[in-house]
Amino acid sequence: MIAVHLSDAMLAALRGTAEVPDTLLARVNGARRDGDGVVMTLSEDEAMAMTEMCQWYIRRDPVTGTLGEQAKLFDAIVTAIDDAAGA
Repeated sequence: MIAVHLSDAMLAALRGTAEVPDTLLARVNGARRDGDGVVMTLSEDEAMAMTEMCQWYIRRDPVTGTLGEQAKLFDAIVTAIDDAAGA
């Protein structure tokens, strides 16, 4: 299992996403407190699925070329998963 450390804002972004499959939603809802954030445990397959889902939300503003606040959260989730998996 992969222990992914998330901020409260990152967890809230996942909880606010309608497209989270039930299997991943169970992992999101099962996240436990850890200091100033939470830890979510994922299998390797779940980590890959979560990363793929999050990437749909990482889009740059066509005018400025920067990530919006929501996109930054999903980008941070992908980074957290990669860091936890040792990628």
